[in-house]
Amino acid sequence: MTEILPPLAHDATAVLIHDVGNYIQIAMSAMRLMSRHNGVASSHTLWAMVAQAEDSLDRAGALIRLSRTGLTSGEDVRLDECLAEMGTLLRYVTGPNVRVRLHVGIVPKVRVNRLGLQNVLVNLAINARDAMPDGGVLSISALFADGPEAPEVEVTVTDTGTGMEKDVLARALEPRFSTKPTGSGMGLAGARQFIEEAGGRITISSTLGRGTAVTLRLPTIV
Repeated sequence: MTEILPPLAHDATAVLIHDVGNYIQIAMSAMRLMSRHNGVASSHTLWAMVAQAEDSLDRAGALIRLSRTGLTSGEDVRLDECLAEMGTLLRYVTGPNVRVRLHVGIVPKVRVNRLGLQNVLVNLAINARDAMPDGGVLSISALFADGPEAPEVEVTVTDTGTGMEKDVLARALEPRFSTKPTGSGMGLAGARQFIEEAGGRITISSTLGRGTAVTLRLPTIV
């Protein structure tokens, strides 16, 4: 007999499948590059590809393990370190036609699941890449900001892509809403759920023909 899961369980499963699939695709991309690699002169590049494939598969496995307990368990995270260690991964995600720029100011720590936050940023980077089929610039910044009740850290992911129509922007954070032919509609919805469970919030602004900015606000550690 087939077990029928409640709607929230279906959403959680869909988010997990979506996110694990991202890392498997990244690993496969690195492996495809390895299969085309010739010559010993670029052995450093080859080992970088191997390391990226292993890292992506490790992240996929970690997401599966964490799905049993949830991604809400927090740790004290320095965003400058968190973003710095993602540089290579983000460049693999976005490909050779997208320039990745990281801007991190002096910011206090936030309490959040490190892998979960990095997973959100990977999802946003993939969306940005897809919005820039002819290439462009992906910028990720982390800055100190005043919040309504307490200081916050503001992380902004900006692309120079196609932007969104107003009706698309209004529904962008809805579960299972996607404009991509093969999209699951769970990337932004999963990001919203994670950020809100961490005590933060997510907003999106977009201008058609100019690009999109996704802003994450997270409370700092007092």
